[in-house]
Amino acid sequence: MKKLTCLKCNINANRVVYPTYEYEEGVPLKDVEAFECPNCGEFTFTEEQVDEMERRTDAIKIHTFSFLRRVTVSGRSLCINIPEDLARHLKVAKGQAIRIRALDDRRFLVEKQIR
Repeated sequence: MKKLTCLKCNINANRVVYPTYEYEEGVPLKDVEAFECPNCGEFTFTEEQVDEMERRTDAIKIHTFSFLRRVTVSGRSLCINIPEDLARHLKVAKGQAIRIRALDDRRFLVEKQIR
């Protein structure tokens, strides 16, 4: 196992796992490994740990879309348009079946149905 020395205290840092850590602001990662000084509490990452955080952050960002849309009306139904970029990413096409499920009094989930 790799060892790191605290640059401030010049003692061996301990391997720790942070339950959550934001390598990039707004993209929380779970169970992130680091090295922490038992004396001053400073933490640092190995090059491999940084590479892993970058890889995990990029994987999350690929599937993270956020769009603000207004609810419109068609006949007696309320409608929300699906942005073209999101539809292309999820491979949603006209006529495809979707399921809408209430999660609570503020959120709902829209899922593409697999045939």
